[in-house]
Amino acid sequence: MGSIPSNVRLGHKIEHIFLKLIQHSRQYKVIAHNIPIRKEKVSLGEIDFLLQDIDSKRFIHIELTYKFYVISEEATNIASQLIGPNQRDSFQAKKKRIINHQIPLLKTPEASTVLQGFNITPSELLHQVCFKSQLFVPFMKQNMDLAPFNSNCISGRWMPFRKFKSPLFFENQYYLPTKQEWLLEPHHRVNWLGHNDILDLISIGLENKNSPLLWMKSSDFTIEKLFIVWW
Repeated sequence: MGSIPSNVRLGHKIEHIFLKLIQHSRQYKVIAHNIPIRKEKVSLGEIDFLLQDIDSKRFIHIELTYKFYVISEEATNIASQLIGPNQRDSFQAKKKRIINHQIPLLKTPEASTVLQGFNITPSELLHQVCFKSQLFVPFMKQNMDLAPFNSNCISGRWMPFRKFKSPLFFENQYYLPTKQEWLLEPHHRVNWLGHNDILDLISIGLENKNSPLLWMKSSDFTIEKLFIVWW
């Protein structure tokens, strides 16, 4: 089936991973994926995946989403607490876009024409969302009630940059993973840096309001993911 390309954006890499998994499934058949919808050469969006359930023969539209969210303590309910580490997106905003744009897109005349090309009746299409995420809790709160969300999505912790400059973190070692490595579980087989060196690496990005994801290795050799946010 070929390998997953390494020279693509993280979002596209996740799409390739999902595609490989579905292609190995005995329950679903892949009809098409990444199907552009256009109106007079103007892009309206795209359909992530069209599948068919092998047993029921039902056609399914899958909207695939993979997000990294830090859990803010400022909101009153958990759905409102999930925000992007750069404060440029949120779970609530993504949910609204899926409901108000992505799913209605398939009901447009342009999408209907595309679906009919696959012998799919638009009104019979089942819409589903595969929403995957890595969640990061505040540094001093390792245990949080995420219901109704899956607590297995907790992948690490986060803290503001001003707190990261504290002497409490001077003795730890750090690694700045590439965006492609954000999906990985942290491991020891990397070149670790001291606190001063990692500060030099991340300072410019933080000044530009880009929050880095680090791997932090403590004195007991435990490793965890740690978002350092600029705000």
